[in-house]
Amino acid sequence: MKPRRIVAYLAACALLVFSLGALTACADNSKEVITKSLTEEIEQLKNPDASAIESLTSSAQLSQFEQLGLTPEEVVRALFDGFDGTIDEVVVDGKKAVATVTVSSKDFSELQTAMEALVTDITTNPGQFVGMSQSEIMEWAGQKTMEAIQGLPVVQRDPVEVEYELNGNVWEPAAGQEERLAYSMFL
Repeated sequence: MKPRRIVAYLAACALLVFSLGALTACADNSKEVITKSLTEEIEQLKNPDASAIESLTSSAQLSQFEQLGLTPEEVVRALFDGFDGTIDEVVVDGKKAVATVTVSSKDFSELQTAMEALVTDITTNPGQFVGMSQSEIMEWAGQKTMEAIQGLPVVQRDPVEVEYELNGNVWEPAAGQEERLAYSMFL
C-alpha cells in the first residue's frame, strides 16, 4: 500500500470512529434528556406548584368539594399525596424513543367503597346529626371525605410506556403522550 493510501485509510478510519462515537454520544445524550424530562414531570406531580394546582383545580367537579368545606387545592394535594415514579428504561430508536415508567399512587378503587360506607353511616345513623346545622353536616361530610382520601393505600401501578419523538433537536412527548404519566395514577 502506498503511503498516501495508508494516510487516507487511517483518516477514513479515524472519521468512522469519530462518527460512531458521535452517534453513541447522541444516543446517550438522548436518553439523558428524556430521563431528565420525565424526572422533572414526576417531581412536578409529587410536589405540584401553584400553577399546576390551579390547572388541576379548574375542573368543575372539584369545585363541588367546596360545598363540603374543602378547597379544591387541598383535595388535589391529598389525591396526589404518595405519588412517585421510577424510570425503568429509555429505549432510543432513531427519532423515536419509548420510556417505561412505573408509578406509585393512591388506590382510588378503594375510594368508592369508603364513600359508600360514609353514605351508609349517614342513612343508618341520622341521629348523629341532631342539633347540627346544614353547614355543620356538610363540614362533617367533608372531613370524612378527606379522611377517606388521605387513608387510601399507595400501590404500585403497572408500568406505563411514554413515547417521545425527536422534533428538530428537541425530544418531545409524542402526540397524546403529554398527560400519560399523570393519568397512569388512576389506572
